[in-house]
Amino acid sequence: MLALGADLIEALFMGAIAGICSSVVLVKVAGEEALSTTADGRIALSWSIVQDLLTVVLVVLLSAVAGPSEAVLRDAAVATLLALGFVVAVLVIGSRVLPAALGRVAMLGSRELFVVAVAVVAIGTAALAHEVGVSVALGAFIAGLALAESELAASVLGEVIPLRELFATVFFVSVGILLSPAAVLAGWPVALSLLLIIVLGKALPIAAILRLARQPFGTSLRAAGLLGQSGEFSFVLATVGLQLGSLDRDRFSLAMGAVVLSIVSAAPIARLGAAIGDRLDRRFPAAGKAVAVPEIAADLRRHVVVVGYGAVGRSVSRILEARSIPWVAVDMDYPMVRRALADGAPLIYGDAAKPAVLDAARIDTASTMVIALNGALAAQQAAAYAISRNDRLYVVARAHSAQEEAALRRIGVAQVITAERQLGNELVRHTLIRYGVSDREIDAMLRRRG
Repeated sequence: MLALGADLIEALFMGAIAGICSSVVLVKVAGEEALSTTADGRIALSWSIVQDLLTVVLVVLLSAVAGPSEAVLRDAAVATLLALGFVVAVLVIGSRVLPAALGRVAMLGSRELFVVAVAVVAIGTAALAHEVGVSVALGAFIAGLALAESELAASVLGEVIPLRELFATVFFVSVGILLSPAAVLAGWPVALSLLLIIVLGKALPIAAILRLARQPFGTSLRAAGLLGQSGEFSFVLATVGLQLGSLDRDRFSLAMGAVVLSIVSAAPIARLGAAIGDRLDRRFPAAGKAVAVPEIAADLRRHVVVVGYGAVGRSVSRILEARSIPWVAVDMDYPMVRRALADGAPLIYGDAAKPAVLDAARIDTASTMVIALNGALAAQQAAAYAISRNDRLYVVARAHSAQEEAALRRIGVAQVITAERQLGNELVRHTLIRYGVSDREIDAMLRRRG
C-alpha cells in the first residue's frame, strides 16, 4: 500500500480491507452444503469465521491508531482489552442469558412479541458495542454468535432474515452513494493493484500454508480460490476509516471498487483454483491418507464400498448392516470416522479419489460401490479408478446435474441417481395415482421420460 502512495494509516486500513474474506460471499459461491461436507469447504469456512472474529480487534486497533491521542500504544491496548472483554462477556453471559430470556418470551405464544424481543437483543447489543468502542455491526454479529447454539436459533433466524435482506440492501445502497465511479476510473491502476492483492495476495499464501499442513493440492487450491475475495466486513472497515478521516473519498472509492470487483470475480476465481488444484493432483498424485485401521477390509470379499459417510452414506450403510451384507465406508471427516470406529462401524479415513485409499477398502474384491459424495470431480476420480481396478464392479453414484450424470456414465457407472429427477418422478407418480393411473402405466411413462 505504501508503494501505491498511501501514508501509513491509509496503508493499514487498505491492508485490513484487502485482507478480510467474506463469509457471505463464500456461502454464495460454494453453497452451504459444500462448506459443511467437503474438506476445502470446511477449511475455507473456518478460516473466514476466524477472520470475522479478528475484525473486531482490527476495528478497535485501527480506530485507536488513527485517533488524535499521542499515546497510541496505550490507547490501542486499552481499546483492544475492552473489545475482547465485550466479546467474551457477550459470548459467555449472552449464550446463557439471552436464550433463556427469549425462551420465556416464546412461551407467551406471541410472534409479534418474539420479533420485538429479537430486535431488542440485536439493537441493544449493537448499542452496547458502540459504548465500549466496538463497531455496531460487529456488536450485532457477536450477539448472533451468542444465540447460534440455542434451540431458538432457527426461530430467531427466521424472523431476522427479512430484516437482514432489507438492511443489507440499505447498507449497499449507502456504500454505492459514497462510491465515486470517476475516482475509480481515474485511479484504475491502484484499484487493479488492490484487486490483485485481494485475490492473489491472499490465495497464494493460503494455498502455501495448506500445502505445508500436508493438505492435497486440490484441497489447498480450492480453499484458497474460495478465500480470494473480500466483502461485508471490508465495507465496515472502509466506512470506519472514512468516518475517522483516515481514508479520503477517493481512497475509499478505490478500495470499495476493488472489493466489488473481487465479489464479482469470486466464482470464476474459485472455479479456476479448483481446476488448477485438480490438475496438479492428477500430475502429482498423493499417496492418500493412512487408513485408521488397516486390517478393517483385509478379509472382505463381494462387499459394498460406500464412498462418503454423510447422511446418504449412513442411510445406505444401515440398510446393508440390517441385511447382513458386508460393507466398508470411506470418508475424509476424521472426527466422524473416529466416532464411527468407536461404535464398531467399518470405516476408513481418507480421500476416496486417491488409489491407495480405495485399495485399502479392497475395491479389487468388492461387488458394488456406492458413491455418495458431494464433490463431482472426486466422485468421477473414485469411479474411474475403481472400474479400472475391478472391471466387474457395479457402481451406483449420485449426481447433482445432468452434466455430472453424463460424465459418470461415460466413465462406466452403471446407475446414476439425480436427486431432482427422482424427486420429480415421485411427484408425478403420486399425482397420477390420484387420477387412477396404474403403477405399470406410470413406470412406462417415466421410462420414456428418461
